[in-house]
Amino acid sequence: MKLSLPKWLFPIWTRNKSGENFYDLTSLTRWSAEQNNLYQAENHPILTPALLFVAKLFSQAKFRVIRKSNGKEFEHPLLKLLNNPNFYSTLPDLLESLLFTQIATGCAVLYLKRTMGMETPNSLYLLNYNLIEFPDELKEGNFINRMGNDKMLDTEIVYDSAGENKVIKLKDLMFFYDLPNGTHANPYEVVSRLDGLKQTLINTNDSLIAKNIILKTNGKELLSGNKEGFPLADDEKRDAENLFNTQYGLSENRKRGLITKASVTYQSLHIALRDLGLDESVKVDGNIIYTALHIPKDIISLEAKKTTYNNFKESMVSYIQNEIQPTLNSFIAVMQELVGDQYVLEGTYEHLPIMQFILIERYTGVKLQGEALSILRNAGVPDDVALEKCGFDKNLKLNELVVQEPMEDSDEEISEEKIREIIQNTINY
Repeated sequence: MKLSLPKWLFPIWTRNKSGENFYDLTSLTRWSAEQNNLYQAENHPILTPALLFVAKLFSQAKFRVIRKSNGKEFEHPLLKLLNNPNFYSTLPDLLESLLFTQIATGCAVLYLKRTMGMETPNSLYLLNYNLIEFPDELKEGNFINRMGNDKMLDTEIVYDSAGENKVIKLKDLMFFYDLPNGTHANPYEVVSRLDGLKQTLINTNDSLIAKNIILKTNGKELLSGNKEGFPLADDEKRDAENLFNTQYGLSENRKRGLITKASVTYQSLHIALRDLGLDESVKVDGNIIYTALHIPKDIISLEAKKTTYNNFKESMVSYIQNEIQPTLNSFIAVMQELVGDQYVLEGTYEHLPIMQFILIERYTGVKLQGEALSILRNAGVPDDVALEKCGFDKNLKLNELVVQEPMEDSDEEISEEKIREIIQNTINY
């Protein structure tokens, strides 16, 4: 008979020799110590939803491939591969999982699976970086002497030796790093930003555990005999315990009163949570986590402070432009290898509703350019000079230009239809 013990009997919270405590699942799943970060990323009350927010936003990217020769879109096979990477995932699934593991483990690895004898991959799979076993020649470094050596790409790694035990060539793997990998002698040795958050993640869990313990003990009370008086007899002690434990309530024949000849001292064991500052500690630690993920406070904050929609909108757009888009650009730079030299892979978030108001600002800018161009041309400035001064290509042909009179200053808002009309007229220049 096989003995099966519930998982809760196994400790998942351990303490090392230095006194620090952190999750260690080695005894349960035989995972390597590095995967503690992945466990934290998937089970932390603050880190997990924050990572999901970032990853889901990243997964909404829209891709296209254009020809370098004419700038027109091209239905490249890579687009079909990205939209249907494998049997188990869609494009949003792949991107969300990729960024999630990239931040949690420090590196995301894509496996380009090819049909035997074919050069073009037919599926993409996300691998667990911690399950990759690099050969000794890669672990030892010496990469400078190997630069330009194509044979290095044929080096084989072993993935999940205890499970799939699959041998994969290095050229079939694509690596995406959370932190710069150029700071290490071995570029395949990477770390995660969560390593710097280790103590903060521990503190958050400890604060929540302490709060849980206090909530379970709050409400208990103590009756004790005074040293100067008579002690409680056995029956009095029993009656007092029954009174406070089982006969306390609002139903009929229940009361909370005790008459005894002994001198009794009453003491409440209640602890005010506010005095301990646990909630404030969790808020501070949570904001540190959000800062590590570069999430502005106007988007997500544990302080429950109100923010205006304009502040949220501007913070959200700034976050997409300065954090999510550069992350996507790094992804594209790696995937560009699959496109070829004649094409360019592009990705954007301009299709998201939150980004639409930027188009209005862009239209307004083009409108002002057109008005300035019209004024300069009416003043007799040469076309090439006027175009250059207004930020247009000075080689544009303006023979068929219909000069627009500049609009009078007005406090009224310009409608979107009017702005589009002005832009269309500007394009016709």
